[in-house]
Amino acid sequence: EHLGGWEVQPIHASIFGSAARGDGDTESDIDILVIRPRDVEEEDERWRSQIDSLAGAIHAWTGNHAGIAEISERDLARLRRERPPVVENVDADGITLVGDEPSSLFRRRR
Repeated sequence: EHLGGWEVQPIHASIFGSAARGDGDTESDIDILVIRPRDVEEEDERWRSQIDSLAGAIHAWTGNHAGIAEISERDLARLRRERPPVVENVDADGITLVGDEPSSLFRRRR
């Protein structure tokens, strides 16, 4: 619901890690992957404000710190090739909040 009100909509957002698996505790970060549109720079004021607001809302809702992994849509091809741990984790246990399922986002293209 929080993400739906964003002025600059993310391409994708998902929760992953211990919160998604249901095995976290009060000390666990709430891990979120957010993919911004290719035409939005990381420093974009509107975007930064939304990310900061999300982190604050997560802390207010849960009492836990938000671990937000933020990438650009431009990085998807590289991430498909390199398969860093964040991609593996989101692919394994991600719960989609906005956008396409992680399996379709990170599927290797031929």
